[in-house]
Amino acid sequence: MKHQIILLGKDITSVYHGIKEFGPDHIHLLYTEETKDIETPMYPLLPASIRCSRYKAEPYDGNNVIDVCRQIHSEHQGEFAYNLSEGTKVMAFAAFIVAKETDSEAFYLTQHGEIVHLNTFEFHPLHSILNNEEILGLSGNKLTHYHDAKELSIGEVKASLQIKKFIEQYPQEHARIQKFFSIFCKRQLTRLPNSKLFANNLRFKQRNGSLLISLGEYVLLRLNQSYATMLYFEGRWWETLVANEVCNWSEQRPQSPEVWQSVIFQTNERNPQTKNEIDVLLNNQQKLIFLECKSGNVTQNDIYKIDAVRETYGGDISQAVLVSYYPIEKSLRDKCKDLQIHLFAPNYTGERSDFLKKMPAWLDKLADELQL
Repeated sequence: MKHQIILLGKDITSVYHGIKEFGPDHIHLLYTEETKDIETPMYPLLPASIRCSRYKAEPYDGNNVIDVCRQIHSEHQGEFAYNLSEGTKVMAFAAFIVAKETDSEAFYLTQHGEIVHLNTFEFHPLHSILNNEEILGLSGNKLTHYHDAKELSIGEVKASLQIKKFIEQYPQEHARIQKFFSIFCKRQLTRLPNSKLFANNLRFKQRNGSLLISLGEYVLLRLNQSYATMLYFEGRWWETLVANEVCNWSEQRPQSPEVWQSVIFQTNERNPQTKNEIDVLLNNQQKLIFLECKSGNVTQNDIYKIDAVRETYGGDISQAVLVSYYPIEKSLRDKCKDLQIHLFAPNYTGERSDFLKKMPAWLDKLADELQL
């Protein structure tokens, strides 16, 4: 039987990953008063066949930790390994003494996806990776819905590109229609009329999700897809184009990181006002990157919401990115910097047309920075 003795600390990601990497039959968790319930979110993710035992230890009493570890060896037979990635330094040193005297494997997992074998100090990449559901589950979050962005259809991308072209060619007409949607429809598709004629003969028609925008007899935009009104009026066209670009980037990276779109979490009961939807979610070597896509004007309140989403659903190992179609004014750029929110936005309006093409190189730089 394979046993794994694990020290608990403030982070359970390395605890769970060590279990996934080595597949023990029986895990022995050493907790302190401060960490006695820290591992709770991990249990639903573990195979039902794994046995679990818990032992209370003193964080700064090395002799106590030694006694606990020796007790585990005396009560169980089999192959032992120690995960010393967490816990206090005193706990790690004490546990390592017992690992040495029992000729047991002892290891440490780094934040860069590597394992350090403490007996020899050799290190190598981990064979296993954590997926989005595991990472989010370890932080205690529950998913309601998400869409695998790598399953985006060619039709969705083409329709989004047509919308982008319309906006850039007819900015005044676009602004007028969006103003109507904001003021008279409260940005709710259910309130959108089937047809609306404006004073200058600008008209839009929508039926069963399809969309037609015309100026007199001249057609400005025609989309027959059932999701066209959603793409255009809710700004999902920009989210779709961003998700598609992130997917293209992902395909060129090692292990092709997961990319999710329209991720909805179960509402946080402690803070029901927190935005519970993320436009694009990227798993960059087990560091989550939340991308908020804004196709319209960005306000300071939008930035605070992005920060709240990161803190609520991602925690310390996550990063937030604001991806704006339009340039951002300096005060808001400074606010992003203050809150450590990464910003991807054109510097001036004329740059926006081709700016998204810069995203792969920008993501390369961000991903490398996160591994430093």
